[in-house]
Amino acid sequence: MTDKEIDLIRRLKTGDESALEEIIKVFNQYVASIVSKILYGYTDGIDIQGIINYVFFQLWQNSDRLDASIGSGLKSYLGTIARNAAINEKRKIRQLYPLEEHIIGEMPDAYDQVELRKILSDALKKLTPEEQLILIAFYFQGKSIKTIAAEQQKKESTVKSTLKRSRDKFRNILVKGGFVYET
Repeated sequence: MTDKEIDLIRRLKTGDESALEEIIKVFNQYVASIVSKILYGYTDGIDIQGIINYVFFQLWQNSDRLDASIGSGLKSYLGTIARNAAINEKRKIRQLYPLEEHIIGEMPDAYDQVELRKILSDALKKLTPEEQLILIAFYFQGKSIKTIAAEQQKKESTVKSTLKRSRDKFRNILVKGGFVYET
């Protein structure tokens, strides 16, 4: 931690508002980049500046807990608060898209369903061609495992196990993409 940071923390602990102003001038862009990166693609309806202000408000509110002799500095402290605040905001707005057979099989052209279709399509592209074929045949085309096995000249047990692995992999891709799978 630099001497400047130690001085700013000391001043902040005494309630010196000018210390907070200096911290905001120095670290505002850093905090904004963290918040913006985490919330990229989720910015509709989110007050990014409000989250950035919240980060500095938390610093002000918790200034008495800061210890200038410990830690890696204000930058890492603010980075942690910014990351947590952005992730919490992202969780509040995250859409819940259930992965159920009747939704995948009967997608209407309603606006919100167009977005869901794109999300599912993008997730499918991350699977191998074999996994894609089996999932599409089973869920989108409504084919039975027996029919899929006959078409692909495979055992039914092989198709079942591939379908299960593919479904699990597909679910994990959706979850990693920020969408929650509900059973």
